[in-house]
Amino acid sequence: MKAKTKAVLISALLFPGLGHFVLKRAMRGCLFIVPTLLAIGVLLRTTLTLADQLVAEIQSGALPLDVPVIMARISASGGDDASTNLASLVLVVCWLGAVLDAWWLARNQ
Repeated sequence: MKAKTKAVLISALLFPGLGHFVLKRAMRGCLFIVPTLLAIGVLLRTTLTLADQLVAEIQSGALPLDVPVIMARISASGGDDASTNLASLVLVVCWLGAVLDAWWLARNQ
């Protein structure tokens, strides 16, 4: 498999920016890796905070162990605020950008 094909597939299927390491462009790959990791961190923090709240409510008896009720509580939690929307956008843009950039770099080498 050619290095350019491998770089594009690694960035597309494993993690954005990793394919740049195959192309010996590690610093450029880090430009995609770092914001992606930060975005994942924000999304994980938000998700785990909500999960902790739900578990506490279920254990205290304030929230019944009923799937539709829990789903309604999740929808009403406001987890889709500006920070999570921005983190999701950064994640998608970095992933697509890394794939396109790896393809562009591989094509021009």
